[in-house]
This record gives sequence, structure tokens and C-alpha cells, in this order.
Amino acid sequence: MPTDALIQLQASVTKATTFNGAALLLAGGTPRRGLKARVIYSAATSTTTNTALFSIDVSYDGASTWNSDFYPPTALALTTTAQSGEVFIPFDISPTGYSNVPQIRLTITISGGGTASVTYGGEIVSARP
Repeated sequence: MPTDALIQLQASVTKATTFNGAALLLAGGTPRRGLKARVIYSAATSTTTNTALFSIDVSYDGASTWNSDFYPPTALALTTTAQSGEVFIPFDISPTGYSNVPQIRLTITISGGGTASVTYGGEIVSARP
């Protein structure tokens, strides 16, 4: 699957709580049919039943306001058994004017009780398998 190794949404990182990745500028928006965020996760565990939800957040006003606009079909149910896999999040954005360049970021939202841990990384792809 083709990816641009110089443009990552998120380098591999391990998180136990909600985390917002760094912003990525998309000056011209996405191509006509949009793009997909590919999130590869591993060692996803929790001491109790938690959920981890990945999302693509979008800002159209220079990163002053962020909206969680794009989600995968389901959240990841964390258990005491380690899990690994990948999630695809389709997204499609267009610039709203000449002065404000749209920005995106990958966010993980972990909810529930107990201690959770997810190792993941994200990249942009043009298609899914």
C-alpha cells in the first residue's frame, strides 16, 4: 500500500490517556475521492474494559478550533489480552478560503476505568485493501 514516508500523522507512540497528535497542513485539501488514515496499533491492553477510539480532527481556522469529524466504524474494545491490528479512517476536506489552510491531526480517545495502554502510529494512504 503506497504511503509517503515523509508525511506521518503520528510516529509510533504508546499512550494511556487521550492524546492529540501534531497538526498536518493540507493546503489544497484532499483529492476528489478523499484520503484514508491508516492506524496500526499493537500491545493494546487494559486492566479493565476500556475503549480506544481513533479520530481525524480538522481545523479550518489556523488550529484555534478543532472538530473531531472523521471516525472508524467502531471503537477498539480494550481487554487484558493484548491486541494488534489496523484501522482505516476515510476523510475528505476542502479549503474554506485563501487565508486559512485546513489542518488535520490523529487523536486517540481512551475512556473507561482502569489502566489502558495502546501503541500506535498513523499514516495517510490513498486507498484501503
